[in-house]
Amino acid sequence: MEDTNKKDKSSRRKFLETGAAAAAGIALGLAAGNLLQPGHEEAPEMVKMLTADGKLVEIEKRLIPPMCGKPVPVSNKKLLEWMEKGKS
Repeated sequence: MEDTNKKDKSSRRKFLETGAAAAAGIALGLAAGNLLQPGHEEAPEMVKMLTADGKLVEIEKRLIPPMCGKPVPVSNKKLLEWMEKGKS
């Protein structure tokens, strides 16, 4: 009876050692794969904005300062008046 008990313990131990070694190997492989990839940088998030002279430009979102208050809705009429005032 002792032989079967020892056999069960050794097979469990071997199973756990193999599983732990496999998990460590996978983790190392993933880490090495990420380090060996060429410099893959994500494209910055761009935002379309209107300049004072009415030109449409795209700038990086990280360059826009955070707003200090709530945004104020502007009507189309006021926006057109502002654009016309800037042209003169």
